[in-house]
Amino acid sequence: MQCISVNDNIQLKNTIVTVGKFDGIHKGHEKLLEVIRKNANGRQKVVLTFETTPKAFLNNKANKTIVTEEEKQILCEQQGIDVYMKMPMTKEFLALEPDIFVRKILKDKMGVTTIVCGPDFHFGVNASGDVDFLRENQEKYGYQLIVVEKEKYNNKDISSTMIREKITQGKMLEVNEMLDHPYRIIGKVEQGKHLGRTLGLPTANIIPDSTKLLPPNGVYRTVVVVNNKSFNSISNVGVNPTVENGNQIKVETHIIDYKDYIYNEIVQVQFYDFIRPEKAFNSVDELKNQINADIEICRNISQV
Repeated sequence: MQCISVNDNIQLKNTIVTVGKFDGIHKGHEKLLEVIRKNANGRQKVVLTFETTPKAFLNNKANKTIVTEEEKQILCEQQGIDVYMKMPMTKEFLALEPDIFVRKILKDKMGVTTIVCGPDFHFGVNASGDVDFLRENQEKYGYQLIVVEKEKYNNKDISSTMIREKITQGKMLEVNEMLDHPYRIIGKVEQGKHLGRTLGLPTANIIPDSTKLLPPNGVYRTVVVVNNKSFNSISNVGVNPTVENGNQIKVETHIIDYKDYIYNEIVQVQFYDFIRPEKAFNSVDELKNQINADIEICRNISQV
């Protein structure tokens, strides 16, 4: 997959395109990407995506996201996208009239011949461009429009907003159903204090990306992917109050029945069941006993 920016000196030709923030690449997004794949007919399949939302940009407030930029690119590539084009969020971009956006960005820059979008897609200054505008201007600008109905979960439209709400509640199984893939944290395993190893419970420690929306502090049944192999694991999200004094949020993962060292490896921690909230214990021994009990719970519900 080619990763480029709208500002790069590149002009695409004869493409099928979808546009949006695509936070999470959830079931609804996957439906759009599936339509792109089925209708490509040899054309380049392109995602035009934004670095942030207009509201967050105008309020100068960075939103925490379901997926990091790296994760979003990985998921788009897995969905068969050929070109991942980033649109930097600027005041100039937000001021574009809908017809200028279609002509200068979608046609001249991206060479679009088919646009795929959802029924509530909006673009241009004050979100004044919509599906009706795109439908009315197909002949004028020489493209075909395909509108894809939304996916639903419990009779409600799936949205990134709904998924973010479930993440903050720690309802990871519902999150995964709406995403159609596991919520995951990807990162390099850092050197820790080796306390887990001295307890006979070594952990792989990851500092999550600052843009990542995390579930509540606590213990989760997880699956770790190391070198394309999956292993049952248990993870603590939080500050480890029994043995730490700081406030740095970490993801500490014990890979069940795994003995190898994986320091400096890039691993993927996939989240499933919430086990319990994080808490401070009176002693390291009490902590060890609780972790062993947590591991047994995970063994009984593991699926790998």
